[in-house]
Amino acid sequence: MESKSKRRSPTISTHEGEVPGKSTHPEDSKITANHFANPTKITSIKSPIKNSEEPSMKPESKRAIASIWDIESAGGDSMLSHCQSEGNVEDQGQEQEVMLETSIFTGTSERIEPHRHYGVYLLRNRFDAIQLLTRNTSSSADDYGEQRVISEYREMRCEFRVWSPFQSKLAAGIMGGVSDLHLQIGSKVLYLGAGFGRSVSHISDIVGESGMVYAVEQIPWAGSQLTVLANRRSNIVPIVEDATMPYKYRYEVPACIDIIFADLPPSILIRALMLNARHFLNPGGHFVAYLHSPNSQGVVFNKDSFAAERRLLKEKQLEPKEMVLLEPFKAGYAFVVGVYTRKDVSL
Repeated sequence: MESKSKRRSPTISTHEGEVPGKSTHPEDSKITANHFANPTKITSIKSPIKNSEEPSMKPESKRAIASIWDIESAGGDSMLSHCQSEGNVEDQGQEQEVMLETSIFTGTSERIEPHRHYGVYLLRNRFDAIQLLTRNTSSSADDYGEQRVISEYREMRCEFRVWSPFQSKLAAGIMGGVSDLHLQIGSKVLYLGAGFGRSVSHISDIVGESGMVYAVEQIPWAGSQLTVLANRRSNIVPIVEDATMPYKYRYEVPACIDIIFADLPPSILIRALMLNARHFLNPGGHFVAYLHSPNSQGVVFNKDSFAAERRLLKEKQLEPKEMVLLEPFKAGYAFVVGVYTRKDVSL
């Protein structure tokens, strides 16, 4: 009977200092306590299908990188969420290595092409969908959570920022077909009603380091976000003041502005635009005004809907030259581009 019991339950021989039940394979000595505490492998965002033995990213890097071709072939947003969920895996006591606010994708130069507007680019995917881009001129990892695209463009590795027409009236005007923005490298821009600075940040990319963007915002909590943006971009000057009182910031804005953007409530828009034009805009300079009709629900708009506003602009020596409706991106809004016709009065 004893021999049968010995055959059924053989004894496990252990060496001195070993724990019963563990393998005595010589490679087990390489396994540390961290492997048993957290056996999950971190999957590289660059290769979401295979597990990589190398670290997916340096600890200093806070951005996720994925192949734009892999994301499209795997279903777009679903693939992106998969990559982000894998990038969230982190060791206990270590920093999180992936920041999900900004997504960076890599593409080829064949898919990025210049737009007719200076400093604006187009990204086309295989379904011929179009996205607006500006070339990033900031070293920051994130401006407002926009998507980034890294691509070889004209034999240089460039980073582009996606510009959504649903988040920016200026981008909506470009998608609407406006013929000229009058923005060039080195332009001096005054933006009234800058808000959080989404459009301002892309204008900053277009005018470059030699240009300047003076962003005026009255609301303090929006102005604080604008100030944070300006700390990362040297060509943005935040001004937290009322846009209808340009004399308060006359020492901060030079009297040589090339173009004024006005994104203000309809009740003060034309008056504020006229006052700032007289203080700062060069004779023959340009302006962009975002006109809005309060009765936007259930009404079909056309260019005649804003005839009164255009007439008032002309009376203030602000000659409208072009109008584009911002449907369907911004319902009830019109994008008006014009020229300042007041002549310079020499003293």
